[in-house]
Amino acid sequence: MPVHYIFKPKKVQLTDGNLVLDTPVPTSYLTAVDYQTGNEFEKLRYMAVTCDADMVPEGRYKLRTQNLKRSVEIAICLTVNEESPQAFCLTLHSLIKNIKHMCSPNSKSRSHKHPVWAQDDSWKKIVICIVADGRRHLNPGILKVLATMGCWQEGVAKNQVNGKAVQAHVFEYSTQVSVDSKLRLKGRTIKNSNKHHYPPVQIIFCLKERHTKKLNSHRWFFNGLCPLLKPRITLLTTAGTKIGNGSLFHLWNAFDRNPHTAGACGEIRVAKGFFWWKVLNPIIAAQIFEYKVSSVLEKPFESIFGYISVMPGALVAYRYEALLPEPISGKGPLTAYFEPDYLVFSDDHREVGEVLQYSYFSEDQILPFLVTTRRNASYTMQYVRSAWAETELPAGIGSFLGMKRKWQNRRFFGLIYAVSNVRAIWRSGHNFWRKLWLTLEIIYLGCDTAFWFLALGNYYLVFYYMAQTLAHTSGIAIGETAFLITRYVYICLIVVVIMISMGNRPRGQSLYLFILSFIFFACIQAYILFAAGYLTFIHATEFLPYANWNSFSTVVAVFKAAGYHVLILALVCCYAVYVLSAILYGEPWHMIACFVQFLLLLPSYVSVLGVYAFCNMHEVNWGIKEPEDHEKDPLISRDAIYHASTVHMPDEHSVSSAYQDAIDALDHKKRPKSSAKDDIKTMQADYYRSFRTQILLLWIVVNGILVVTISSDQLAPYLTLKDGSNLYVTIIVWIITVGATGRFLGSVVYLLGWIWQFFRRFIHKP
Repeated sequence: MPVHYIFKPKKVQLTDGNLVLDTPVPTSYLTAVDYQTGNEFEKLRYMAVTCDADMVPEGRYKLRTQNLKRSVEIAICLTVNEESPQAFCLTLHSLIKNIKHMCSPNSKSRSHKHPVWAQDDSWKKIVICIVADGRRHLNPGILKVLATMGCWQEGVAKNQVNGKAVQAHVFEYSTQVSVDSKLRLKGRTIKNSNKHHYPPVQIIFCLKERHTKKLNSHRWFFNGLCPLLKPRITLLTTAGTKIGNGSLFHLWNAFDRNPHTAGACGEIRVAKGFFWWKVLNPIIAAQIFEYKVSSVLEKPFESIFGYISVMPGALVAYRYEALLPEPISGKGPLTAYFEPDYLVFSDDHREVGEVLQYSYFSEDQILPFLVTTRRNASYTMQYVRSAWAETELPAGIGSFLGMKRKWQNRRFFGLIYAVSNVRAIWRSGHNFWRKLWLTLEIIYLGCDTAFWFLALGNYYLVFYYMAQTLAHTSGIAIGETAFLITRYVYICLIVVVIMISMGNRPRGQSLYLFILSFIFFACIQAYILFAAGYLTFIHATEFLPYANWNSFSTVVAVFKAAGYHVLILALVCCYAVYVLSAILYGEPWHMIACFVQFLLLLPSYVSVLGVYAFCNMHEVNWGIKEPEDHEKDPLISRDAIYHASTVHMPDEHSVSSAYQDAIDALDHKKRPKSSAKDDIKTMQADYYRSFRTQILLLWIVVNGILVVTISSDQLAPYLTLKDGSNLYVTIIVWIITVGATGRFLGSVVYLLGWIWQFFRRFIHKP
């Protein structure tokens, strides 16, 4: 039932030319919590920001932490777009539990033994900054949640100050309650008198007026709020992510132990459901395996070099000092990071090439490289295995294609940027051996990118030679005919995927074609695996009667004579790397439950996801909506505030009624769902489509030339080995195996270092 507000006039005086209001929190809330005295507990603070994010430090704006002269150790940025209240509460509640884990006097965690967090008021060192992307796009249920926590009141925000439109509404409050993902109130409240004690949590709720995407939200955090907070460590996460217990401390501890660590990330886990029931979906199972391979092979491997190419945006932390601009030039990593956002808001779009250079990057791509290669600095990135976050992954092919399209394009252009700017490593402050180490890593990542660029042609060649050999040696009359039909269907399906991917979203009829493509390529993968096993069996049976199994040399000779021995050995080594790494890290279950699904969907990653990503690279991930009018609604008052004026504020009864209404709203079974709206306008659409066409043509032509050249009859005699296998296919498989082995060795080195740190804590334990 809507609350009928009664507004009362109130005399206000602008603070340094800015509108700052203190409104009392509901009495029913305040009388139930532990801390009841003090301005930060008794009153909700509102500040109307009328300038751009970059101008906030110069606009004489001050936060409550500045007035209280507090030193902030960790500032957390929680970005919110159009997520549901449940997804928002999942992240916020997990953050509050982490703060309780670190700051509660009764905590038995390792963090409480650290002098920074051993004090009773250590909660004052952490601030959660919730940045909501657009007032109109925010789910109203999230405002209800914040209202129950004392962090929001309707009718308080204003739309103009001194004739200037308000760009962001900043609310500050130190809450003592939380709301979990099931929208249940947690803390010492009227309903829970002695349960779930939480220390006070400083929350800054920044509600942007305009929907300007995630990059702009990060600009409000880094350039607008952080210069006022001056935190030591900044942490980025998104709504819908569950931060693991203790992860906040483990990330902070990585910076505390090593002053050269400028960035750290944790493991991203996939929500598997009760009894792993989500593994029954092959798309989710394949993603679980992919994420586990990243956490046990790729991230540890890159961490020992000191540069991590992909820092997951769901759980990543940076040392704020490493992000600040240089004193002389006035430029730093954040300058290039926010370049797309600056140019989008600019009226001059002539430097479109520069926009293109950055538009495909995200926080998990460009920022780690810029920090690592910062001039005259020796900062490194670190993977913290003990920190983790859990997230939901797309379960349908349509959403799966959309997510992978963004990820692949970002990674592709991000690595191109790193490779093309490798010289920046030698201008940094690292020592010679670290510079050489980082250069070798960039070269490796560059080779990996080039190999991925040719993956479409390489996979077709593997299919071509394996299927052709099976057709010639199987002795089945229709074997050759079946090979030709399958080959032409393969080529036609690639053409169909390109056509339906050109600017189309996987919906309607095109979605069914994508599903058909996934099924066909899964059958192709099964066919290739069958061909490899069957050919090995056929050749081996010819020599088994002559084998002397008591002699190892004879067994080796039989294996070599069996045909395809090099290819089989490479495949066995590659899969053995996955098995060994899973066992060493104590997580073999994803190998058991998800390996088959990943193996069958592997060609779809190349032939469907790769095609879709290149065909839609013109859809950049940042942008801006059309300007929105500040029209009258229940959230914003149309009071035009000047130097000294009378403001209409809701009375105490209205505030209490609204608070009770917000609590009651959490109990309703039917809650409003978030509605995703499509962008109406894309900046520089024609240019991006033209660029997309050029890259797509280059990709198709290069892969086509590779296929035609390697599969030509003229080269066949030179590429056929004595055992009947193909030289090029064998080289490709060995390249994959060598790369996987290198990552495995790197992960072993990382694991040994982690074990050493683990025992070292006990050796130096007092």
